[in-house]
Amino acid sequence: MNGHTLLLLVAMITLPLLVSSCGETEQTTQTERTIAVNVQTVTPSDETLVRTFTGSLEGEKQAILYAKLAESVREVKAREGESVKADQVIVSLDKDGPSTRYNEVRSLFLNAEKNFGKMEALYKEGAISETQFDGARTQFEVAQANYESVSRLVDIRTPIAGTLTSVLVRPGDFVALGQQLAVVATPGRLRVIFAVNTENVRFVRQGADVRIVSDVVADTLTGRITSIAESADPATRSFQVEAVIDNRASAYHPGMFVSIQVVEQELPDVLAVPRGAILKLDNKNVGFVVVNGVAKRREVTLGPELDGRVVVLSGLQSGDTLVTLGQSYLDEGFKVTISASLEG
Repeated sequence: MNGHTLLLLVAMITLPLLVSSCGETEQTTQTERTIAVNVQTVTPSDETLVRTFTGSLEGEKQAILYAKLAESVREVKAREGESVKADQVIVSLDKDGPSTRYNEVRSLFLNAEKNFGKMEALYKEGAISETQFDGARTQFEVAQANYESVSRLVDIRTPIAGTLTSVLVRPGDFVALGQQLAVVATPGRLRVIFAVNTENVRFVRQGADVRIVSDVVADTLTGRITSIAESADPATRSFQVEAVIDNRASAYHPGMFVSIQVVEQELPDVLAVPRGAILKLDNKNVGFVVVNGVAKRREVTLGPELDGRVVVLSGLQSGDTLVTLGQSYLDEGFKVTISASLEG
């Protein structure tokens, strides 16, 4: 055997040993790798599953005041937020405007009233017949009805007592026939009407409790669903739902945009964990727990979502130490060091 052949033989024997040694070193390094993580102790809790919708509040009794003729606004006689009485004038339009005929009708009424007074005195004295008296009375009653009618065209009154929640015009504005001028509502009890799509309407039932929350008010109101439409709106394909709200503290007011939380289901003694702690790996839901400083992969079955958390139906147990931050860098058997630990 010459020297060249001997060198080739040594190389063939040594190369597999080097490759094997390199692989073992890489595997050992990976296994001994340490990842810093945050963890949370998994503990059972009682949870409430809610569905959230949006809508605008209205008074349980509410009156929207509209312009009954096209004319300019002469005066707004109440301020927004002010309490008003039934039949109180809220907005007065220009009585001298060409479309009102107010002055003409008022003049006819005053003349008829004056004439009726004279005829009544004469009738009592026997100076005129009953027929003449009845004619004067009829003329007066017609003129009075016309005057009251035109007065209500220019003096816009609220049919209910309540709070003036919205004033949409100012003196000098020219309003069109049918234009909305103001809104009066009863603030002690409110109602909210909201739309529920066909997928979620099965979770809503008449008599169910609701909570009303707002970004601008700290207080939460409670109420109850009073009606659910039997059929969907053809245009929106959603069902109209109405709830009545107790607002005796007057924290909310009609016109506010709010979130409506409908209680769907009570979930007693469940394991709810942060949603971000659960990963999707190989089309499976997976969480990592720490056991004696080592990451263990657990396949889990998930239940309802709970506003940033999720119910775990199987795969975790009470007392498990679940990784909530750093789990994306883990695999089975990785060593971990705990940076922060939170109670569940």
